[in-house]
Amino acid sequence: NYAALIQQQINEDKQNLREKTVYGVQLTEEKLNDFRDEQIGQLKELMAEATKPHKKLTISKDSEHKT
Repeated sequence: NYAALIQQQINEDKQNLREKTVYGVQLTEEKLNDFRDEQIGQLKELMAEATKPHKKLTISKDSEHKT
């Protein structure tokens, strides 16, 4: 089960703080060829979101809605 695999990888990552853990499974070119174009596009969007630098959110008192 994929969720169990991810949980195992997270637990291993906690124990090996010095090494960078790779999560999930590697997809072979053969498996990627089985995907529809729409699925490949979704994977690209997911990768773009997952690798974006984190932005700090700042909330000011002036941001309240005024009517």
